[in-house]
Order: sequence, then structure tokens, then C-alpha cells
Amino acid sequence: LVFYEPLVVDGSPRAKPPPEVAETGAKEWEHSLAIFLIGKRLPGRNIKEVLERKWGQVGHFSFHVVDSGVFLVKFESSQARDWVLNNGPWDVWGYHLVLRVWTKDMSLSIGECTSIPVWVKLKGIPVQYWNKVGLSYIASVLGKPLHMDANTTNKRVLTFARVCIEMAASSPFPDNITLEMEDGSTTSIGVEYPWRPAACSLCKVFDHSNRTCHRAVRREWIPRPILMAQKKLDDAEGWITVQRKGHREGPSIPTSGEETTGRTECDTKLPKTPVKQHPATTDKDTSPYGSAVEANHIEAADANNLPSIEGRKLVKGSSSGHRKRKKKGQAGQGSGGRKSR
Repeated sequence: LVFYEPLVVDGSPRAKPPPEVAETGAKEWEHSLAIFLIGKRLPGRNIKEVLERKWGQVGHFSFHVVDSGVFLVKFESSQARDWVLNNGPWDVWGYHLVLRVWTKDMSLSIGECTSIPVWVKLKGIPVQYWNKVGLSYIASVLGKPLHMDANTTNKRVLTFARVCIEMAASSPFPDNITLEMEDGSTTSIGVEYPWRPAACSLCKVFDHSNRTCHRAVRREWIPRPILMAQKKLDDAEGWITVQRKGHREGPSIPTSGEETTGRTECDTKLPKTPVKQHPATTDKDTSPYGSAVEANHIEAADANNLPSIEGRKLVKGSSSGHRKRKKKGQAGQGSGGRKSR
């Protein structure tokens, strides 16, 4: 390298080479193609290996990486470059390659790629318009016509015309074109896109789509606060009360503080325990138990003389004292009446 004195403008140094420097440098790249990889970022060495297999028949070419997804391919002649252009479209591993003839005023930033060449098929073209001028009028509805393939130029197949058109990212990519004939009638020309690039309608570029655009508005689900306020307290945590099928609530039992209604005085009285009564007799002397005065006197005397059981004094009229007297009487009768053998 050689040192050249910089040009100072308003106190700031500035580099200003002479015009012949740019002309000499542009001539070195005059047979080059600018390549843009759309939809994927792949390593440059992998792209070079694929292109060498596909374009190796045109001769030697050099491959240069400019930026991520942007490359320059320099051919030895313009014939080799045009052959690659006319035999497109090309892809690498299924990802489309956009090819453009390099010029010195071209931007090599994929983010500024607002228009790209797209191959289209035009179907139903009247034969009288199957020429360079007629096809140029028809293709201009879609964008800027660039060139045709060899079969279209030689009119070998008149089923469709294959034309490369530079289309803008804001293009709607229509499916048909209206052609007005010389007699005033109209006909529809079908348009088919073998490959339709993903474009961002917000940024007007082909670098990304609307789905991945940072400017696109994304919708997120947010629960309404009004609906949340209307929920019950027992449902605040998301729990619900589930009852069994056919479950019926039983009769409620009133608490001590509640007053019962509809009950009569008879319902509140407790039932009386029936008491067994002895048959009454009119003759006091004929009673087997004697008179009432004598019976009471005997019971009082016996109750005072009864022993206590386990330290407890037997009370007159208790069941335990009655069983004790009964056992002693049976024991005395049994011992005296038992016969010896």
C-alpha cells in the first residue's frame, strides 16, 4: 500500500481517489453476479460447493462472501454469466437464490433489498403478442421485465412464456393479467410463480416476512378484569363444588338458639315409663303380704341389718339388696332340703 495525503474539508480529513481508480476497479467485476440467499443463512463454503457442481460446466468462477446471505460470483466472461441468469431459478438446499447483474451503484445489503428478480410463467398469451415487444408490455404489469429463457426466445413451446421480472416487495403478486386486444376486447393472462418470495409488507423488503417482523403487532390473551371480579369467592382459586347426582338434603335439625314452630304442647312432653301395678283387693286381711303397716316395718328392719357390698351400704329398695336376700333364702332352703345319698 502507498500513503496518499487525505483531503481536509471543514477541518475533517476525507479520502478522495481520482475517478480512474473506480473505473479500473469496476472493470474487474464487470462479469460478476450478486447473489442473495432468501429465507436462510448458510455458511459460504457450503454454498460454494453446491454452485461449483451446478455451474462448473460454464468454466471457472470465483466465489466471494460480502455479508451474511450476500455473495459475489465473478465469471471469466459475460457468456458464462448470462447462461447462469437464463437457466434459473437456482436454489441451495431448497432455499432460493436471487441473482442480479452487479453494477457499481448496487447496494449489497440484503436489508435494503426492496425488489428482486422473480421468474414467472405467463399462460394463454395470444400468438400475435408472442414477441419481445408484446411480452414486455404484458410483463410490465408485474414489474420491470429483465429477460426471457431460451425456449421463450426461440418460440419452441407456446404453452407459456417464461420471463424474469424484477418485482417489488410491495407487489400483490397477482394471479392474472388483463390484456386489451387490438379490437377492444379483453382476455386474461394467467400468472404462475414457481417460487414466491416471502416479503414484509410493513418494511417493504424481502429480508423477512410479516410473521418474523419486529414491527408486527402480536396478540396476547389477557383475562378480562370484569369477568374476574364477577366470580364467587369460593371460586377465586379455581375450585368448584361438585354434588352427587340425586343427592338430596335431609331435614335440618334446629340448633339450641333456634325456635321450633308448629309443635304442640303434647309433642314437647316426654313419654312416661309404664309401671306394673299389683292387683288391688278389697279385703286387707286376705292379702298374702299382710297389712301395709307391717310390710313397711319389716322392710325398714331388714334394710338396717343388711351388710354392705364392697364397702357400699345398701340402700333400702335397691336391686342389689333384693338379689342378696333372694340368694340367701335359696341357699338356706337348698341346704336344708337336700337329701343325702
